[in-house]
Amino acid sequence: MTGLADNQLELLRALARHGVEFVVVGGVAAQLHGWDGATVDLDIAVSTDESNVERLNRALLSVAAGPPVIGGLGSVFQTRFGRLEVVRRADGIGDYAAWAQNAGEHVVDEQLTVVVAAPADILRSKEAAGRAKDHAALPAMRDAFRNSGA
Repeated sequence: MTGLADNQLELLRALARHGVEFVVVGGVAAQLHGWDGATVDLDIAVSTDESNVERLNRALLSVAAGPPVIGGLGSVFQTRFGRLEVVRRADGIGDYAAWAQNAGEHVVDEQLTVVVAAPADILRSKEAAGRAKDHAALPAMRDAFRNSGA
């Protein structure tokens, strides 16, 4: 079993149940690769194919997502399971297709497998973001990825 919070697992389950094509990015992706740091939300990059956007919208309805807060890199939704950020593009990486290129499947539990960003892409994105919290987390992430064989 993973160290993910129950609310993050519920969001992942809702996305998977609705057949959304997505890549887990950000802190949750780092956790799935062995980092034990904390993150309060779930960040995903999604395919912008029209049918996938429809599936995403159904998944958002199923978790009672409120109206989005739209930012330069994505949209943030408050849901009954916490905060979900849908990333349109990320510094140092790009859009969904760029994240998906190196991503791989990760078994979260016996009933849930998700596509997760590659460790090198997670690090590159954190480095490029230029935020103090990301730079502070980088040494521990690098160590965790190395120790887990990611």
